Amino acid sequence: MKNNIILIILSVTIFQLNAQIATCDGTLPFEEKDGLLTIEMESGVLPANSNWQTGSEADPNLSGSTINYIYWDGAQSFSSLSGAEITYNIKINNPGTYRLAWRGRIGTGTSRGEHNDAWLKIVADDFYATQSNSPTASNALEPKPSCTSNPNRNCPEGSTTGGFFKAFMNRSPTGDVSQRWGFVTNTNDGNSFRFIWATFNTAGNYSIIVDARSNFFFMDKMVLRKSNLSDSIAFDLNNSESNCYDASLSIDKKKIETLEVYPNPTSDKINIKNISLSTTLIITNTLGAVLKKFEIQENSSLTLDISDLESGIYFISGSDSSITFSKKFIKI
Repeated sequence: MKNNIILIILSVTIFQLNAQIATCDGTLPFEEKDGLLTIEMESGVLPANSNWQTGSEADPNLSGSTINYIYWDGAQSFSSLSGAEITYNIKINNPGTYRLAWRGRIGTGTSRGEHNDAWLKIVADDFYATQSNSPTASNALEPKPSCTSNPNRNCPEGSTTGGFFKAFMNRSPTGDVSQRWGFVTNTNDGNSFRFIWATFNTAGNYSIIVDARSNFFFMDKMVLRKSNLSDSIAFDLNNSESNCYDASLSIDKKKIETLEVYPNPTSDKINIKNISLSTTLIITNTLGAVLKKFEIQENSSLTLDISDLESGIYFISGSDSSITFSKKFIKI
């Protein structure tokens, strides 16, 4: 073997494993992606000791699927909030105007005008409703109290309070079973404004707040879709719930790119520099058998003794909760 070993800086394979994606726990924000956000209503944190309940039934519109929904079984609250708000935190990546609609059905009675609504508020830069499917329609409503001081917007007919719309549906609870559930979210008594919008001027965290109004109004899921995305795409029942975002899992890619592993091939030692994570380094053979483990700390450098390994091909890898790297090296 030549006395002078040529130093080779390995290009280490780095995988970012959806670093910011975390298990949804009702407090982490649901993350909008490509103009779409889908949230199952039961994924929110239902206030303790309240009359919010959960239920389930077979989905008449998606064979083999089950609807899990929430509903209120306490006293109805038609003119004021119930005080049992459910807050859904959201993260908007693509600023713009979004339509909100939830999928629901009337859970009791025979009237399409009862047990059919809840209070809705979106904490955004603008929150309003239109009759037509256009976020720029001139005939627009916004909730009280802001509507009373905005000359360009009217207040809704019927109930509105504290920045909340009365958001209702009107599908028959006794008609064709396949037509009872639907994405219908209206406001304004007598002359429905069928499109509820929220504008987010910048990327960031916002929230959707739901409070009880009618009892036994079943709510399955809600969808925010950007104005340039069609309802047919947004309301597809095969869409999965959006992922949740945990900023604490963010990583600095630039740090990872500075990782150095050398020399390769090598006869006795491997040097690792600019380690940007605390992990257990593992050396495996081509069959996946673990041959060596080394505990390392972030911002350290390390020289690994591999003189006892037989000549051949090996892999060195490491990982933490957000990233994994793996590299092949040759022992000569």
